[in-house]
Amino acid sequence: MKQTTIKRAVTLSGKSLHTGGTVNLTLKPAPENTGIVFRRIDLPEHPEVRPLADMTSEMVRNTTVVFGGAKLFTIEHVLSALNGLDVDNAIVEMDGEEPPILDGSAQLFVKAIEEAEIVEQNAQRVCFAVKSPVVVSQGDCVLVALPYNGFRVTCTSQDDRKVHTQHISLEITPEVYRKEIAPCRTFTIYEDIEPLIKMGKIQGGSLDSAVVIKGDKIISKDPLRFPDEFVRHKILDLVGDIVLTGIRVKAHFVAVKTGHKLNSDLARELRKIYLKQSHD
Repeated sequence: MKQTTIKRAVTLSGKSLHTGGTVNLTLKPAPENTGIVFRRIDLPEHPEVRPLADMTSEMVRNTTVVFGGAKLFTIEHVLSALNGLDVDNAIVEMDGEEPPILDGSAQLFVKAIEEAEIVEQNAQRVCFAVKSPVVVSQGDCVLVALPYNGFRVTCTSQDDRKVHTQHISLEITPEVYRKEIAPCRTFTIYEDIEPLIKMGKIQGGSLDSAVVIKGDKIISKDPLRFPDEFVRHKILDLVGDIVLTGIRVKAHFVAVKTGHKLNSDLARELRKIYLKQSHD
């Protein structure tokens, strides 16, 4: 299978979730073997960062990477859209440190990518096929990569209060991603909002960009898009975070109560295995 990029540049603008600033994000075509690279045009010399698991920092409610003087917050949704639609190479140009949160899902990034038009390149796509189980865990949270000739995610989610348990298993193809995963919004527990604000998080959050769970009630601008929207959003995040491996991965991912920290831990382990195999 050949590598892909996009045909033309496309721009999205909006408020960022955690830092609260207004940012312009432009997706641009990139040459073969570039990967997904972020370019901070608001910083001197416009530093470029290809996010990898070894660069992660402060993985609290978002995926953050630091490389040199460049920091990137909450990049998981745009990474997820690109990975979910099988885009191998792209430049993500931003005039801020965090992409716009938009509606809290990946569907507007998907729409932008489709407007930009995905095109095939000449080079063959390189994939890393998991040969034996790789496991990371923290407490009762577990994430496993199993040998599988494709990309499948089986996920069980549950909040910290051990309620709102949801489960789903999906083969992730561009069509499945577009319809079943991309529309699913980020969510939070009502009681967590004040502590997050005190931590300096969700400065740009609103009911336009997130679903809030308060007891048995769902507070959001629009109704739930799926009865199991929460676990689907967990898969959305995983599809984005696994890009931190630095190589397209063939595996069946089995997740129980996973989050950004565990996702990046698995990406780090997979990257170690891939690099070791590449050098043997």
